[in-house]
Amino acid sequence: MNFSLSTVLNTLIGSSLFAAPAVLLICRCAANRRIRLYTVFSLCAAAMLRLFLPFEFSFTRSFYIPYLWFGLHSFLNHHYVQIFHIRIDYMHLLPVLWFAGASIKLLLSLYSWKKTMRMVKSLPESDNQAALLVLNECNAAFPKPAPVRLLTSPDIFNPLIVGVRTPVIIIPDLELKRSEWSFIFRHELSHYYRGHLLFRIFFELLTDLYFWNPLLYLLKKQFYRLLEFSADEEAVSSLSLLHRIRYSECLLRVMKSRSKVPPAVHTYGISFGSSGFADRIKRITNTELAPKASRINRAILAGTAVLFLFSYMVILEPEYETPPSEAEDSFTMDASDSYYRPNGDGTYDVIHDGQFLFTTSCIFDEEIPIKEDKNP
Repeated sequence: MNFSLSTVLNTLIGSSLFAAPAVLLICRCAANRRIRLYTVFSLCAAAMLRLFLPFEFSFTRSFYIPYLWFGLHSFLNHHYVQIFHIRIDYMHLLPVLWFAGASIKLLLSLYSWKKTMRMVKSLPESDNQAALLVLNECNAAFPKPAPVRLLTSPDIFNPLIVGVRTPVIIIPDLELKRSEWSFIFRHELSHYYRGHLLFRIFFELLTDLYFWNPLLYLLKKQFYRLLEFSADEEAVSSLSLLHRIRYSECLLRVMKSRSKVPPAVHTYGISFGSSGFADRIKRITNTELAPKASRINRAILAGTAVLFLFSYMVILEPEYETPPSEAEDSFTMDASDSYYRPNGDGTYDVIHDGQFLFTTSCIFDEEIPIKEDKNP
């Protein structure tokens, strides 16, 4: 495996080819049911995997394009910062800054996760027997149900679920009907059994690693809406229009409680009253039979698979012109008789045996020193 600046740039381009269409399709999912949720999930998964594996492999072929990213490569290779008597090239400084920023973000996320787990462990078991009975009934309806704990907290504004291995549902101090508890628990359990909590943690990890990528934050925001669409779809799949309307009323009632109880602790859970309320209501109350999987879904899935493989098989590299010293003359240059003389505008004069040869904007041999002197 190989990793370079061109690898990073190709990774960003490749992931953007999946992320940008995913954001657009998520925005259309509320109105256009021809675009299936699994189709959009495939685009999001491809974008995440491409970012998580930014490498070149032995089967990767390089295609050289003249002056591709020439300005960026030239700037990073030929500029540096001076710290005391140590010269650090931008090309070596950027990975250090990237590693430092990602490490800080990961440590903050780890601290937040530990804080969340300590908060969960300190919460008491819920004494709402009616809610507990409904939870057990809803959980038993799923294949291979896992043990689920029901806790209560006055510091949250709506029910949420946390825990990847052992699910925990935390409910606020709300008085709800039996049917409303059923709506909430079916929704939250759908998040767990569909692996949405794993997706969320994985996305948080990616945004920590690529903290400087704005497109990833946009994709994360839209992806969380997609998770809510998916859980709502599971929760209302067997409900009539009347019960769908009651489901929407329950959602509205829970969201209204935000103004009464402000959130005290940030968690990595997924709450029942998340954002995207208007779009969620549109999908919940739509009782029309979803059209059969259209050709566009199959085309997107096939295109995603092909493009994902192609992004690892091909990498674009910049191609530079051969310096005149190598193209026309048979002599070689080394540190004993040659040096680069900076001109102050990003270019260098190549001096060999005290004679000017040519001007270049690239350092072809980093072992040849850069010296400043008076023009002869």
